[in-house]
Amino acid sequence: MKNLPKITAIIVAYNEELMIEQIISELKKQNYNGEVEYILADGGSNDQTVELAKKHHLSIVLSKQKGKAVQMNTAAQAATGDVLFFVHADMQFPNNTFTSIIDVITQGYAGGGFANVFDSQNEKIKNLGNLLNLRFLDKREQSDKGVFYGDNAIFVLKDAFHTLGGFKEIPIMEDFDFSKRLSKKYKTFKIREPQIIVSSRRHIKAGFIKTRLQWVFIRIFFQWGVSPFLLAKWYKDIR
Repeated sequence: MKNLPKITAIIVAYNEELMIEQIISELKKQNYNGEVEYILADGGSNDQTVELAKKHHLSIVLSKQKGKAVQMNTAAQAATGDVLFFVHADMQFPNNTFTSIIDVITQGYAGGGFANVFDSQNEKIKNLGNLLNLRFLDKREQSDKGVFYGDNAIFVLKDAFHTLGGFKEIPIMEDFDFSKRLSKKYKTFKIREPQIIVSSRRHIKAGFIKTRLQWVFIRIFFQWGVSPFLLAKWYKDIR
């Protein structure tokens, strides 16, 4: 097939030397006949993340400061692809992930995200999510309503991304805010199959109930107008 859209895969990372080569392998195994650009959006790692990425010939974009929103915006400015695909270092993808994105884009959608499962303790984590979000009758997740987080692996047409002004450069909830604006202005789509696999490392290290409660209350407080700079102090990095 000719004239397939070019995809820019943007890996958002900070001190991910243990995971960076896995995510590069996951992205480069894709069965896609179009052109793909790979960018590491690094937030100033002081480990071997950047050096390992260079070994695999990735473009390296160093942001002016640590923070996913700043890192993603900086990488998006350098991207040459038609479609931006934002991923984290701890994700795993089926081989048809890129083709699934392009199938959605060619149907007229401007972007969206993926259904996901956790690499361990998935049933426990999902059940906790339903319980703590009070989803007893309506089991729909936020992503079923057009709200995508980083662990949904957000994809978006580059033109739509820039029209929206990219991510607000706040330390937390930038993905929630962006996907809300995206879904309000454009058609978005949740890809249910294939599902992506995300790491449960935060749940394991920080605690299952604590992590899920943080997600619930940070979203609620953000919607109430609590400063994301204050909320970020309650949500530390986990490696």
